[in-house]
Amino acid sequence: MLENFTDDAREVLRLASLFARHCRHDHIGTGHLLFGVTSSAGQGQAAKALDVLTALGTAPQLVRDFVLGRLTDGNEPSPRHLPFTQNTKQVLEYALRSAIMLGSNHIGAEHLLAGLARNSSSTAGQLLADLGITDLKVEAAIRDSTPAPSPTAARTFGVYVPVGKSIFKNGGKVYPDLATAEAAHPGQEIAPFPLQLTDGEFFDVGAALPENRFKSWGSFASYPDAFTAAEQFRKNSSGYEIVIRIATPVTTEHRGKDADGRDVILGRTVSYDRVRVTSRVLSSRQRGESSTPTPEGASLV
Repeated sequence: MLENFTDDAREVLRLASLFARHCRHDHIGTGHLLFGVTSSAGQGQAAKALDVLTALGTAPQLVRDFVLGRLTDGNEPSPRHLPFTQNTKQVLEYALRSAIMLGSNHIGAEHLLAGLARNSSSTAGQLLADLGITDLKVEAAIRDSTPAPSPTAARTFGVYVPVGKSIFKNGGKVYPDLATAEAAHPGQEIAPFPLQLTDGEFFDVGAALPENRFKSWGSFASYPDAFTAAEQFRKNSSGYEIVIRIATPVTTEHRGKDADGRDVILGRTVSYDRVRVTSRVLSSRQRGESSTPTPEGASLV
C-alpha cells in the first residue's frame, strides 16, 4: 500500500515517526499520525490537508496543540524500528478506501486525515470528533477543494479490435493502442471500440489463482496503463493467468440514531467485489515460453 502514497503522505509518516521518537514512544499511533498531517500541510500538494481543515473551521495549530495535550512522554528511548499500532494500520486502510471513493489513484495527506476521522475509537479519531470533524465532512471538503474531475469519473476509452471480432466473446482480442493491435494482426483491418466506465470504476490488475481467487497487483484509471502493468506482471508470474478487471464500487450506508433520536448516517463502507468485465492476458505458460513471444492482446469475456 505504501507504494501508492504521494510524497506529502510519505512526509506525514516521516514526521509521525520523528514525533513518536521525540515522545520516547515505542510505536507510531494515530496521534503521531495526526500530528504529522497537520505539521506537513504547509506547501505544495500537502496544502490540500490544510485547506480541508480550514474549510471545516479548524486551524492546524489548534489540532497540533490538542495532540500535544493528549499524549504523554514515555520513559525509555524509542527502538530502532517503530511499528504501526493496529489503529494506525486501520487508518491507512481507511485512507486507501477514501482515496478510491474520491477517484484518486494515490493516497495523499488529505486521505490520511479522512482515515483518521473515520477511526473514531482511536486517540486521533476521538480528538477530531471533539472538534466536530468526521470522515464524511473531510471527504466532502476534499471534493469541494478538487476542481479537476476525478481520474475515475465517468469516461470512455477507445480500445482496438480486429474488424469482425467481438470483445464480449471468448477469442475476441482487445488492445490498448492501434500499433499493438496491428502488430498482433498484420494485414487485418483494425477498428476502435468504445469501452465505457461509469463514475468510480477502475481497472484492477492481478492474478487469477486456483479456486476462483483473485490477488490484486494494482489499480489503474486507464486501460493502456492497466494493459502495460498486466504485461509486466505476466513476465514475473509463475504461469498464473493475469487478468484486468473493471471493478465497480458498491457503497453501503450505515444508519443509526443520534443523541436526539434522529436518523443519521453513521458512516459508509465501499467494496469492490462486483466486477463488470474481466480482460484476460495470456500467461507465460500459455504462450509456450517463447523467447520472442508474438504480441498478444487480452480477451474480454
